[in-house]
Amino acid sequence: MNFIEFKLTSDALYLGERTKGNIFKPCVKTIPFSQISGALNAKFGLQNIKAVGYLAGNSEFNKANYLIYSPQDRTSGISKLPLQVEFLTNVLGKVFVAENNSVISFSDRFEITMGGLRSKGFGVCILEKVQSFKRGEITKGVLNVRIPMDEKETFNIEIKKPIYGYLFKPVPNTFRGNYILSIFEGSEVVAPKFLLRHTGR
Repeated sequence: MNFIEFKLTSDALYLGERTKGNIFKPCVKTIPFSQISGALNAKFGLQNIKAVGYLAGNSEFNKANYLIYSPQDRTSGISKLPLQVEFLTNVLGKVFVAENNSVISFSDRFEITMGGLRSKGFGVCILEKVQSFKRGEITKGVLNVRIPMDEKETFNIEIKKPIYGYLFKPVPNTFRGNYILSIFEGSEVVAPKFLLRHTGR
């Protein structure tokens, strides 16, 4: 399978880690399949785009910042307990999209919105095409992305020592969805180099 690599940049991005009963909401330090695939499908009105990504660059990029805000109850309008949210600024990442007939028509540069706190100006991302490439060599290493278990064949991942978690998968044309079993960054796998830590493109 072929893939298309994009450079992702954003002024401010919040990809929330799913936590319950905690007033501190940390930010994911990778770009999960669910977030980037969902954003791309929403952008182009499709359902067949599959993508993953991760943060890149040196210490000048992806700086952690914090915001305190009180979300309001949608019914009563009353503010809830204040939350502290971790978000990233000067974001730089790499995104890898599985090539298909829809994807090859993408522009070389386009904008998407991704993540939470969009009403506060977060989540505007620019994607710029870097290159198209074949999947390449398969090797043992440490996974650098989050991918649903039912998509591991798409990216040719063989699991050796997994770290499991759950990613949200929306039901098409609804506001509902389900959490599906996924493999997270840090898992030991045999996979294409571009999906592994400290290697790739």
